[in-house]
Amino acid sequence: MTNALATVIIVVSLLAAAHSLWSAWRDRAMGVPHLVALGVLEVLLITQAVVGFVKLSGGEGPHGSATFVGYLLAILVIPPAGAGWGLLERSRYGPGVIVVACLAVAVMTVRMQQLWQGTNV
Repeated sequence: MTNALATVIIVVSLLAAAHSLWSAWRDRAMGVPHLVALGVLEVLLITQAVVGFVKLSGGEGPHGSATFVGYLLAILVIPPAGAGWGLLERSRYGPGVIVVACLAVAVMTVRMQQLWQGTNV
C-alpha cells in the first residue's frame, strides 16, 4: 500500500464528508455532486485494491494478511452502499448517510495503513 494513495483517499473522503455534512445542514437531498464524489472515491479505492493485491502477491505487506484483505475488500462496498442508501433517503438524512460512509472509508484506510506498517494498535 502506498502512503501517497492512502493520503489522497483520506483527503477525498473527508472532503466528500464535509460537502455532504454541509448539504445535510442546509436540508438538501443527495444530488449529482455527491455521486461524483463517491464515484471518484470508488475509483481511488479500486486502484488501492489493485495496488494492494499486487504488492501482497509480490511478498510485501503485513504478516496477517487475511485481516488486510478483508479490509481491502470491505472498503470497496461502502461508497456504492452509501450512494444507494443516500439516494433512497430523499430528506436531509441522505447526505448524512454519505457523511457516515465517507468517514468509515477514512477510518478504514488509516487502519489498513497501520496493518501494512505492522503497527497493530
